[in-house]
Amino acid sequence: MNRGLKVIVTVVVAVTASACASAPRNRPLPTERIETGPNSTTAVRKQFEGHWSLVSFKVSAEDGRQADIEATGDLTFDGFGVLDVRYKMSDEGLKRLASVGVNSPNPVVSTTGRVVIDTQQKRITYIGDDFEERALGFDPKLAAARANPFALERIRYYDLRADGTLTLSTRYESGKEAAVSLWKRN
Repeated sequence: MNRGLKVIVTVVVAVTASACASAPRNRPLPTERIETGPNSTTAVRKQFEGHWSLVSFKVSAEDGRQADIEATGDLTFDGFGVLDVRYKMSDEGLKRLASVGVNSPNPVVSTTGRVVIDTQQKRITYIGDDFEERALGFDPKLAAARANPFALERIRYYDLRADGTLTLSTRYESGKEAAVSLWKRN
């Protein structure tokens, strides 16, 4: 290769390499405004974070029968959006649960998973891999699972009270309360 051609190739390579160098972005990335304030998702998640102990637990049948359930319980919400709720019912608690037509095969009821918090409607929804599929239409398996007042598929409603307690509840499809638990922070 002749010397003139080598110079041209060298110049072309140098210009091309310098054109590939990164430069700072002159315009900001398009983003949404981050919600702030006491009712923002971030603020509510921070209020939920930590460990809670069960104070009281009441279950209602769809026909209106109610029972106070003797139980202990722990609730944990972490910074990654995972809600873990565990109830351990006494023998008497299991009998009272059965008296309103809700049967539990064992004394421990546990629901664990990632959740989405809707601060406008004060709702907590467990999400899974097939959440979007199930949300699109009627799913008979989902409807059957919702018959259980403790099912993951049931939406939880929350009330963070000024006294520092938390009420979680589930509802039947009719809108009647299914299970209501009161928690205090540890």
